[in-house]
Order: sequence, then C-alpha cells, then structure tokens
Amino acid sequence: LLKIRFLKEPIAPSRLAELRKETALRLGITEEEAGYFVFTGKASNTTYNPKDERIHILFKDGTVKDISEVDNALINYGSSLAFGEISKEYICYPGHSKIY
Repeated sequence: LLKIRFLKEPIAPSRLAELRKETALRLGITEEEAGYFVFTGKASNTTYNPKDERIHILFKDGTVKDISEVDNALINYGSSLAFGEISKEYICYPGHSKIY
C-alpha cells in the first residue's frame, strides 16, 4: 500500500530522486517505473467565497446577517482560513520508505 504525507513545503527534487531510486532497488524495477509509486502533488480546497455564495447567520434576537458582516474573530473575512483557497503539498510513497 502507498502512504501519503502532507508537507509544509515541497520536497527537494534530490530527495524525491533518492526515494525513487530506493524504491526501484527494493522492488526490482526501473527508476522511471518507480515514479508511479513515489510522486508529489498539491491538494487544494476552496472554502467560502462571498462572491459565489451566501451564508446567513440567524442571531438569538431574530436578526439575520451575512457571514461576512459578522464581527467574530473566528470568521473574520480579512484574516480567516474560512475564506479563500487552502493548499498543501504531499508526497505519495510505498510504506517501506522512510521519508525523513
């Protein structure tokens, strides 16, 4: 089975080549074929976009406000992860490999 590890930053190309070489030797395949077992990528997710959709909050007093108008540190439009795109680098590799 392959494992996936999320990374804070992209893996160095030299380290990726090293992992592919190790995998090729262990599995008895070429380094090119090992590229099918050891590879990197970027996973991203788009969160709330106030231009495309609206989320309304119902308050206890009966008023309704758009989420972008709510004064709350957890959902503050200017600084929250709730708005925009979130991306993470990843590496996929065979379970026998040691990444770090």
